[in-house]
Amino acid sequence: MPSIRSFSVSVAAVCSALLLPIGAQAHHSFAPHFDNKKPVSISGKVTAFEARNPHSYLHLKAVDENGRTEEYVCESHGYTQLGRIGITPAVLKVGTQVRIEGSRSRNDAHRCFFTEIYFADGRVLHVNENPARPATQAVRSDITGTWLLAPRPGRGTSDPQPMMAFLTPAGKTAVDHYDPFKDDPAFRCDPVAVRRVWGAPGTPLSITREKDRVILRHEWMDVKRIVRLDQREHPKNGPRTSLGHSIGHFEGDTLVIETANFSAGVLNQYVEQPGQPTRGLLHSAALTSVEKVHLDAAKQQLVVEVTLKDPEFFTHDFEPWTTEYNPSDLKIEPFTCSPEGVDGTLKK
Repeated sequence: MPSIRSFSVSVAAVCSALLLPIGAQAHHSFAPHFDNKKPVSISGKVTAFEARNPHSYLHLKAVDENGRTEEYVCESHGYTQLGRIGITPAVLKVGTQVRIEGSRSRNDAHRCFFTEIYFADGRVLHVNENPARPATQAVRSDITGTWLLAPRPGRGTSDPQPMMAFLTPAGKTAVDHYDPFKDDPAFRCDPVAVRRVWGAPGTPLSITREKDRVILRHEWMDVKRIVRLDQREHPKNGPRTSLGHSIGHFEGDTLVIETANFSAGVLNQYVEQPGQPTRGLLHSAALTSVEKVHLDAAKQQLVVEVTLKDPEFFTHDFEPWTTEYNPSDLKIEPFTCSPEGVDGTLKK
């Protein structure tokens, strides 16, 4: 097990394979903020650990390569996700000596995203460990219960978005006015969008059925969506929100959710395109979505297919987006999001 080098910091030849899962797990896109081609290894003493959602921050005091004592602030996943795998304030008390590995910030040599924590006693904690325990309950027979996003290699939140090529003039104007490093809705504790909520990694969701409604609870941003089974139309003058108004019905065992009354907003907070600045994928208030939720009984997975339409910002409809979830016994914990900016940390 690597030894702890007290109060030292260096750019290390950390294996790139350790860094690949980050983009698939981070709650905001990894690539625009951090560079996995610039791995770091920092040894020092903890001065603070901000156990928050949607991101946690570890402060370390270490001596840099020039002999100067500096404070390093390294971000990672939200506390509900880290806490389940043992990364808690109890193990990161002020004065605890650790070594962390991760990727350097693109904007600040004293900031990073940490993926591993090495302790003096030989313990190692990896932030991308799967927190899920195998579900102990009986075999699932329908969509109800608690679920966790199934791992998928290469899943990311800044993946190429083909729909960027099919923007209307109004859509292009909206994209041009969006700064992902300032305007990401998650910085304001907004759940962003229906598709974003379904794609939240490391945090469970539950589905319950009542007489005239289905309730979807996502730990991410404390989202509670009510799908009304006794309505067939959306209220014409109803409130407009980032998650809209949902009505639904069953087609056999498949729950079909139709959502409208969205406010104009963001579909993908960060979009990376070769040779171009980081953008976002925006939508208008004309957006509608259809979600089809069913159980794959053979695989014991919840399968969700989302189809979007927005004739105001796009010249044709989106291709369906499908994702899968495994049964989970995890308890949904309060997310209690802390509003933050791009570099939101403890206010001093």
